[in-house]
Amino acid sequence: MTSPDLKYPQPDADSFLATIQSMTGLPNVAYESEYFAQFERDHVLAETWVCVANLAQLAKDGWVHPVDLLELPLLIIRDRDGSIRVFHNVCSHRGMKLVETPRPTNGIITCPYHGWCYKSRGELSATPHIKGEGSHNDDRFDRSLHGLKPVRSHIFAGMVFVNLSGTAPEFAEFISPIQNHWDEMDFDLYPHGGSHSFWEIELQCNWKFAQENHVDGYHLPFVHPGLHSYSPLGNHYPLVVEGVASGQGSHNQAHSGAIGDITLPMNNNMSRTWQNGRAEFLSVFPNIMIGVQADHFWTVHLIPVSASKTIERMDLHYFGDGATSQQYEHLRTNNRDRMLEIFEEDRAMVEGMQRGRKSPAFRSGALSPEMDVPAHHFNKIVASAVIAALDK
Repeated sequence: MTSPDLKYPQPDADSFLATIQSMTGLPNVAYESEYFAQFERDHVLAETWVCVANLAQLAKDGWVHPVDLLELPLLIIRDRDGSIRVFHNVCSHRGMKLVETPRPTNGIITCPYHGWCYKSRGELSATPHIKGEGSHNDDRFDRSLHGLKPVRSHIFAGMVFVNLSGTAPEFAEFISPIQNHWDEMDFDLYPHGGSHSFWEIELQCNWKFAQENHVDGYHLPFVHPGLHSYSPLGNHYPLVVEGVASGQGSHNQAHSGAIGDITLPMNNNMSRTWQNGRAEFLSVFPNIMIGVQADHFWTVHLIPVSASKTIERMDLHYFGDGATSQQYEHLRTNNRDRMLEIFEEDRAMVEGMQRGRKSPAFRSGALSPEMDVPAHHFNKIVASAVIAALDK
């Protein structure tokens, strides 16, 4: 953990309690302090399930994908049999970071410093010259005790989740409120759309600003005039899954990348309201958003880089294998481009809030009792988790 910075020496439980007890947002420390970001990583994010990648980022079997979560290096390995494992991305010898960039692997991960080798299941398999030049074994050193350190992980809706502490409830318990809310939705029926179905952008803001913006429908007519033209604010309704997620729904939103009368295949197992254009978007604590419609769903996951920098990644999945064929490529591309345009419009807002929080005149905000319910709910989840961590 980094040294406390001068402006924010430590989290203050009372300021977070105020968020729970009144219609206010989180205090500035939650967005501005690098010390708080490290505290949050080690005592809030670590205690739950955090999304660190989409399976589409692991291009093929036999692939390694490094992720740095607020400077904590992790390594996702897609083995040659397609199985997924997550480890701490650090050599057991001298603490060298093993993998810097995504790349294929032949099943062996080699430390660039002294050549120690690990198998894709984490075993330390080779220790070159450990007992002197040409002598690669040493009876005083037990390799079986020094493999890669595993991280608890789970796959859901194409996303790779980890629990750093190893003590969170089972993933099924974590995700069950979302599955219960969308009881008509079978995410396994929606394969990833492929090369025209993702984007990634870097935001100069704290990850929580992006998540708060995701659940906010209030800004729709002011920031997204194009979206508002076919999905007006009056068609929207707030969503709250108590203690877990919040967001927005729309009674009638255009299906995916529809162009004229050409549409993507529809999941006819879903009820008529979904087939007629119902759409819902939930931000699930801590760092994912899922958007659901009858013909597709999309996910956004946020990778906190620092207190003021976040990587935002979107992936789109479509109903049935036919929807990912060449026939519908132009619709998938159109949908991705439309979504990227919306999120780029949001960029100025979330980065503007980051800059604005440097003002000593702003504390935690005065929220609308009507329009800011989903954002306040997310703030309360964060505040509750911080208070719980401080009480330990």
